[in-house]
Amino acid sequence: MSAFILYQGQKIAIPDNTKIDELAEAIKAMQNNVAYSWVTLNLDGTDPKRVRLMVGPGIPIGIISDLLDGHDPDLSDGSLSTFLEG
Repeated sequence: MSAFILYQGQKIAIPDNTKIDELAEAIKAMQNNVAYSWVTLNLDGTDPKRVRLMVGPGIPIGIISDLLDGHDPDLSDGSLSTFLEG
C-alpha cells in the first residue's frame, strides 16, 4: 500500500507500517487542540529522512491512501450533511 500526506502542496510518503486510521485520528485531535503540535515521520530508503509536520488549527492536511487501508467509507446522509450544506 502506498499512502501519502498532502501538506502545503507536497506529497509526503507515509511509512508502510503506519495505521492510517490511527494517524488520521491523531491529526484530527491535534487540529482540534488550541496549541500546535508536531507529527514526526521517519522515512526509510536509500536516503533516510525524518520529516516533522506542524499540525494545529488552520493548517490543512490531507491523507491519500488506497481503499485497502481498513477504513470503511460512511456514505450515510448524516456523514455527508456537512459537505452538502451550502
